Amino acid sequence: MARGDDASTNGTKQQGATLPKLLPGTNPLVAAARVGLAVTEGGVEGLVNLWNNALELLPGPLRRLVVREPYTDADLRGKVAIVTGGNAGIGFATAQQLARRGAHVVIACRDPERAQAAVQRIAATTKPLFPAALPPAKDAAGKAAGAAAGSGSAVQVEAMQLDLGRLASVRDFAEQWRRRGLPLHLLVCNAGIMSPLTRTTTADGLEVQFQVNFLSHWLLTNLLMEHEHARRRKAREAGGGSSSGSSSGSSSGSSNTGTRVVVVSSVVHRAGPLQWPDLNSERCYEPYVTYGLSKLADAMMAAELQRRFDRHPEPATSASQTNTTNNQSSTSNHANSTGNTTNDPFASDAAVSLHPGLVRTHLADNFFRSYGGAQLGGVRPLVAAWHGFLDTVGQALLATPDQAAHRMLTACLGPAGRLGGRYMALGALYPAAADTRDAAKAAELWAVASRLTGHTPAPSLS
Repeated sequence: MARGDDASTNGTKQQGATLPKLLPGTNPLVAAARVGLAVTEGGVEGLVNLWNNALELLPGPLRRLVVREPYTDADLRGKVAIVTGGNAGIGFATAQQLARRGAHVVIACRDPERAQAAVQRIAATTKPLFPAALPPAKDAAGKAAGAAAGSGSAVQVEAMQLDLGRLASVRDFAEQWRRRGLPLHLLVCNAGIMSPLTRTTTADGLEVQFQVNFLSHWLLTNLLMEHEHARRRKAREAGGGSSSGSSSGSSSGSSNTGTRVVVVSSVVHRAGPLQWPDLNSERCYEPYVTYGLSKLADAMMAAELQRRFDRHPEPATSASQTNTTNNQSSTSNHANSTGNTTNDPFASDAAVSLHPGLVRTHLADNFFRSYGGAQLGGVRPLVAAWHGFLDTVGQALLATPDQAAHRMLTACLGPAGRLGGRYMALGALYPAAADTRDAAKAAELWAVASRLTGHTPAPSLS
């Protein structure tokens, strides 16, 4: 249930009146079944984490034999990645792994000081897999980017300010990115907030989880992809060769045109349909269910974004990639719009959602302590026992951020044609809730997002 760790709190406002937990008329058996399925999957995952953590205790040589780091041959030099909430937890570990593979990583974070601290930590502690670093990517003015880590750093990492609790900040970030003229190969929508006990609204007047976890990422993705598509068109019209903007000439393939969008969802998305008729949680509020709604929206966003990529494919890089596919839901037997079946993650635009796991992060710890304590009625002996469990056995049932980052790498770097529009859990494709495959609901969600943000998607994302 843990996910991105740069939750926005500035400008939020707690709801004064007490709201019912579920919408009137909700079938209690259906509600119990949906929540129970999410909890059951989480319990099974805890056992998986217990096994994986036991393997981590093996002696060094034996551990390296059975616990292998994925994608160590993925040369990302010349690729540019944005990771929201990359200053802590899963986001930090993911940013570090991408930088380790040579990517120019931009940490998008609300707090500049925390973001810069993360940049310096990655620069100081990350051993690159490809020491002979290629020149950093350059902006539209021809200036080298990513110098924030220091000229002596072996990795390329920098920070840009982004407050997902303010739609104006999202627009400012996207405009700054457009002016820089950098290519975008990977967007990791990771930052988020989880289950505040009281309904809380942002400076924009929206429920904080729905905005931070979904709506702001929806706006960010649309704006950045529109800028990226425009940048590619300009490059093609100028006859400058590759539209991918891989200025370094990396061996990873400069002819590729795709951007991978990775949206962090959660197993809790299975409870989300209970809140669907009330997207802004104005008529009812249950922290776990409302969080599930935002994670359901995230999974639906990735699936719908893939449908739109399929409807408006970027020009193929070779004649062998011009086979078109039908416009059925991309979540079933998906092959992307260029007919790509290669292992190249950037062969075409692709979107994927994933549940990275139950992970030891500040976000997860706060949820389990506050929400769990509330479910126990605040009875001190019970709460103390619960906290004691979390501090001991509970830690063994949670994955480490590094383990979660390895799962994230699969979503970031797996084949576009295999993963596009799909949902993953624990690093593998996994069936999501049926609602994520409902194209009509996805269109409804898109319309609501457009209305609430005031943004109409460009024709290339229509």
